[in-house]
Amino acid sequence: MAQAKERPDVLGALRACRLWRGADEAALERLAATARVESAPRGSLLASEGEPADRFGVVIVGKVRVYHLNADGRAITFESAGAGEPIAAVAALAGARYPANVEAATPVTIAWLEREALFSLIEAQPEVARAMIADLAKRVVDFTAVVTSMAMDVPSRLAAYLFQRALAVGRTTPGGLLVDLGMSKSELASSLGTVPETVSRALARLRDEGVIEVRAKDVLVKDVGALARIGSGYSEG
Repeated sequence: MAQAKERPDVLGALRACRLWRGADEAALERLAATARVESAPRGSLLASEGEPADRFGVVIVGKVRVYHLNADGRAITFESAGAGEPIAAVAALAGARYPANVEAATPVTIAWLEREALFSLIEAQPEVARAMIADLAKRVVDFTAVVTSMAMDVPSRLAAYLFQRALAVGRTTPGGLLVDLGMSKSELASSLGTVPETVSRALARLRDEGVIEVRAKDVLVKDVGALARIGSGYSEG
C-alpha cells in the first residue's frame, strides 16, 4: 500500500467525493497527503465484516461491492460504489466494526483515510460538517431501505427495483416504459438477496400477470401502477 503524495488521481477522487462537499482545495490537498493508496484485482476482499473499522476509503478507479453473507452462504449486496464515492465511512466515523464485507467488483484503486484525518478537516472547516451529516444520514436511510426490502418476497423486491429503474431511466415507447436492468441477472440476484433462478421465476410471474414484458437485456413495463403496488408489498382485497 503506497503513500499518496502528489497524485492527481487521488486528488481528483477526493474532489469528486460528496462527503466533504464545499471543502477548499488546500483542505483537500492536506487530506490527500494522508491517504494510503491500495490497488487490488477483481474479487479481492478489501474489508471484512466484523473487523474494527479504523479507516474508510474513497474509490479512485473501478467499482466495489458492499455485501453481507447469510448463514447459507448467499450474498446480499447492500450497495456498489464507483470512482469518487466513499466506502465504510459510517462505520469508521462511529469507531465501530465493519457491518459488511467490501469486495473489488472490478480491478480497483482505493484511497484509504484514517478517521482522524476527517475530524481534522471538520475542525479546519466546520461548514463541511453539514454536507457530511446529510450524506451519512442518506446512506443510513438507504441501508435501512435495503434491510426493509429483505422482508418482502422476491417478486416484490424485484418489482420495487424495476419501478425505481423505470422512474430513473425508463424510455417511453408505444408499449410502455422500456427499462435497462442496469446489471447482469446474477448481479441483480445478489442485490435482491437471492439467486438468478429465483429472479427468472419472479420475472416470469410479473410477465404472466401482464405487468412486464421480458426482452434480451431490457424489461418493458406495461403497467407502472401494478409494478408500484407489488413493489410496495400492497395487495388489494
